[in-house]
Amino acid sequence: MKHTTCIFLLSALLLPAKAQSVAENRAYLRVGAAGSQNDLKAYLGDRAFNPIYEVGYNFHGPTETTGLAVYGSYLAAHGNPIVKYGGLKQALFSYRLGVDLHFRTPIKGFAPFAGFNVNWFDGLITQSGLVQDNQNKNNQFLILAGAWPEGQAKLGFRFGAEYRITKNWGVSIDNSITHWLSKSNDGNSGQASLTGARYYKGINPVAPTWLNIAVQYRWKIWE
Repeated sequence: MKHTTCIFLLSALLLPAKAQSVAENRAYLRVGAAGSQNDLKAYLGDRAFNPIYEVGYNFHGPTETTGLAVYGSYLAAHGNPIVKYGGLKQALFSYRLGVDLHFRTPIKGFAPFAGFNVNWFDGLITQSGLVQDNQNKNNQFLILAGAWPEGQAKLGFRFGAEYRITKNWGVSIDNSITHWLSKSNDGNSGQASLTGARYYKGINPVAPTWLNIAVQYRWKIWE
């Protein structure tokens, strides 16, 4: 009886400890600085960084060495005046849902990841400007402040890595590659000459890309 009682007490002490060691902080929040690249940098008048927020959850992956993360993010990017377009200023807002595959490594806390996402972009002209016609360099037309015509959902890809410093805190870096080009204006909003349905570098980017450096916090939703 005494032997059985000791085994029971020992088991009662070990089980919570084992559960605690196995349980992981799977929910996470990332707050980062998105460094503008290529089309996005030109669109924002060479503004370097803008805030980006991400919330997600990690699941067990298809193998013992992989994990699967589902996340949503929001990027609020406000630009500087674009000198060559007469001081034109623009902003870009990105809403994104994605899935990443995480890979465990021999380095404790370090995990590279890569995955696909769906993006919704809102473009906004916050200050009017002048644009030189692509076909006739002697012509200029005014682009008025206002929202870009509504676009469509666009696919994107990202890859990066995270490093967990503690069970709660860590850092991450990732590079996002996306596509966006809103529909041409139909002329009914008073901005028929928005871009004349033509592409101008730095206006309504075709491929916004950014490098995100973030601090992350992880916690448990359930055991």
